[in-house]
Amino acid sequence: MNWLVFGDDWGRHPSTTQHLARQLGQDSRIVWIDSLAMRSPRLSAGDARRIWGRLRGVTPAPGATPDPSWLVRPRPRVLPWHLSPAVAAMNRSAIARAVEGVLGDERPVILASNPVAALYLDAIPRAGLIYLRLDDYAELPGVDPELARVAEGRMLRMADVVAATARRLLPPAVQGMYLPQGVDTAHFGSVPLEIPDTKVLGFFGLVAPWIDIDLIASVARAAPDWTLELVGRAEVDLAPLRALPNVRILPPVPYSELPAVMHRWRAAWAPFALNELTAAVNPLKIREYLAAGLPTFCTPLPEVEAIAGARLGRSTSDVLAWLAGEVHQDTPSLRAVRRAGVASDSWSARAAELTRIARTFTSSSLLPIASEVAP
Repeated sequence: MNWLVFGDDWGRHPSTTQHLARQLGQDSRIVWIDSLAMRSPRLSAGDARRIWGRLRGVTPAPGATPDPSWLVRPRPRVLPWHLSPAVAAMNRSAIARAVEGVLGDERPVILASNPVAALYLDAIPRAGLIYLRLDDYAELPGVDPELARVAEGRMLRMADVVAATARRLLPPAVQGMYLPQGVDTAHFGSVPLEIPDTKVLGFFGLVAPWIDIDLIASVARAAPDWTLELVGRAEVDLAPLRALPNVRILPPVPYSELPAVMHRWRAAWAPFALNELTAAVNPLKIREYLAAGLPTFCTPLPEVEAIAGARLGRSTSDVLAWLAGEVHQDTPSLRAVRRAGVASDSWSARAAELTRIARTFTSSSLLPIASEVAP
């Protein structure tokens, strides 16, 4: 089977779409189109480099790991002014030529996690289209809301199936399936179950506007005997946290090094803000924390409520009670139970569901879709 995937920039970070593609590629060929930007570029050096990379037909710094043998990256020259008719026409032609050059007459199954792809799919013959809906894109900071509205409206009309990582992302009147986030069980399962002799509460990932900085600061002040470690790139002002002696802010680390980082943590958390955006978020890191065996705390997002092993709370006192209770009483046996609780949520299991759906596209009509993958 051939898959044509419209995702993010391959190798730049371990995204949901890339995790799935790595599993799909075990017995299929993946043709991967790098990110179609969802905002107009700004006058910045970073945006200028990315535009120049598009014009050259490459993406800058895709990562040091070589592309796997089953992956084909055509790298069409695509410019980010998608709502301009003239630019859209050039982009459409570039994408169609690039795809035809590697697929020929064979019709692929398209997996699109970027709704902007819908603006260009009418030029690509296909066996079927799965829209992998990961976020409420119009609510994402930095996204052009008009582009998101136009592109996603078209994608929802075109898609044969919408696979959503959150129940709130399942649209009405469209054939959909609930496909919650998966986890690399082997990778995070390499974290030893022995409890470290530390009092470190850890977080990894993007520190963005959807992270509750006030809650982090409040917990740091209320628990001075704990070190709060943030590992990742920051897109918000961290000055309130840098002033606190027990907050450690570290740069991003490669995905391969995350288990070693987590080995020194006593517990992990995801202090998300509660708003319209996060109400539709199914955070990858929750299952990754649990697969490592760590006591895991999260603010009460709807998608986390169903994850066994995650503790929910919204206040400083909730976090302190969790630290004094579950975390203080933790044992290697309890860590093994948490790990076992997400063992069935592997990326291979999620990819198998997508493959099952893709095979229905060879019939004259779509077969009924299972109601959901159990969280």
